[in-house]
Amino acid sequence: MAHPYPIFTLTLTRIDTGNSPVARQRPSLPHFPPLTSLMSQSFALSKEYPPSKLTIYFCISSRRDPAFPILERVLHDFPSYDAKLLVEEEDPNLSGQHGSEHNLGPNPKIRNMSRAYREAKGDVVWIIDCNVWVSKSVAGLMVDRLCGLSAASPGKKYKFVHQLPLVVDVTSNTRMSTEGKTLNKPPNRQPGAIEAASTKLAAISGGFLDEMFLSTSHAKFYTAISAVAVAPCTVGKSNMFRRSHLDALTPSTDLSRRSAGIDFFSENICEDHLIGDLLWKTPVPSFVQRKAADEVGAAHRTHGDGSEKWGHHALVTTPPCIQPVANLPVSSYIARRARWLRVRKFTVPLATLVEPGTESLLCTGYGAFGLTTVPWCNRVLGIPRTWTAFWLLWFLGVALWAAVDYWVWNMLQQWAGEANEKATPAFVGSGSQRSFTGWLAAWLGREILAWPIWAWAVMGGTTVVWRDRKFWVGMDMRVHEIAEDDSTGRGPIGSFVDGAKRKAKNI
Repeated sequence: MAHPYPIFTLTLTRIDTGNSPVARQRPSLPHFPPLTSLMSQSFALSKEYPPSKLTIYFCISSRRDPAFPILERVLHDFPSYDAKLLVEEEDPNLSGQHGSEHNLGPNPKIRNMSRAYREAKGDVVWIIDCNVWVSKSVAGLMVDRLCGLSAASPGKKYKFVHQLPLVVDVTSNTRMSTEGKTLNKPPNRQPGAIEAASTKLAAISGGFLDEMFLSTSHAKFYTAISAVAVAPCTVGKSNMFRRSHLDALTPSTDLSRRSAGIDFFSENICEDHLIGDLLWKTPVPSFVQRKAADEVGAAHRTHGDGSEKWGHHALVTTPPCIQPVANLPVSSYIARRARWLRVRKFTVPLATLVEPGTESLLCTGYGAFGLTTVPWCNRVLGIPRTWTAFWLLWFLGVALWAAVDYWVWNMLQQWAGEANEKATPAFVGSGSQRSFTGWLAAWLGREILAWPIWAWAVMGGTTVVWRDRKFWVGMDMRVHEIAEDDSTGRGPIGSFVDGAKRKAKNI
């Protein structure tokens, strides 16, 4: 089946429609496969969501971007849709007579889609990265949860709706990875046999490690935290919220010269978490509640008097959003994990500090040490207090952990494959075709790398590389771009002598 319950919005009449107008923004990146099919599937949404209710904005940094001609071709293939291609360099707020590049902070994703957000026609905004695939049914599913029309939680509206993100390594799939190779073309030279073999191995390993992390460890905690709903947990791959709600919480001021909404977070690198956190912690203004009540029509209106209690976040797990990656070296995987950790150590420091204890090798070590050390375990359970017993229990714990992860990974691949739609890309659900030995090798590699990456990221500095640009993250969670000629760096101690200068430069 394509989804776990009927899409209520599709059963509403044309007179009393519950299909809220949605402005879909896709910030673009050139370094991934297969861009054309991922962009084209934006228009496939209209087969299950009214085209008149869907506005699509493709956001790109420059006309020189290798992805620009591909996006132009996609728009040419679908001329009847309400879709635009917006270029960051042509944003009147950032350039031209009345614009300035300093009107926004250095966050490249916010700068990329700021104009699209300001010009969005509907109140419901769906921000989705261009490098992910989503099922054509997911627009209705997410709007249903946001507007309280879902059979899973009838009448309960949510402040924020997001999808479970997954990664699939398509390096070995020639057809899927060709476009990625073209967009991220290596230098034109013939490498030696050893170099070529090592490069191929590193590329496959990096993508598979990313797939392994998001389909095991990350997926378990992401869904668990969302289920117990004790704190926000979001990744900015596919998120939906109301623009009126976010604008009310981030008002524009003459001093900031920034519009309300996502521009408020242009100084931060973790805008997805901060947006979700702000919506989570702040009550919904009464005028937003009234507007939300009107958008679903009289037949489905609840209170709309400002007294209704909304859910914080809703996670759509089936179908998940899937990011294909190709030719990803291990260094890119490590850099991505380090970036997440170096940002999270300031946004959620306690959770970041205890994170190593949630990984399999260390966590089972804690358990094995406790079972072979506590006298009660020896006296009552008969567990010997020896190193042999310790290592045996540790091995059994790791094996059980791997078995659970393998089950989770297979289940997620099955969920992805259940989309069962025409023209579904070949990589959707393709992970289930992997051999167990290949899976186990990638699982062990990810688990072994977990602690070294954490130690390097948390204790090794504050510098991150994002979208081919280098930044350093401050304790106030603000991000500051590092110029190419900057040699100061941000090591374990870090030099903040020029901090004030940098901050002034990037405001």
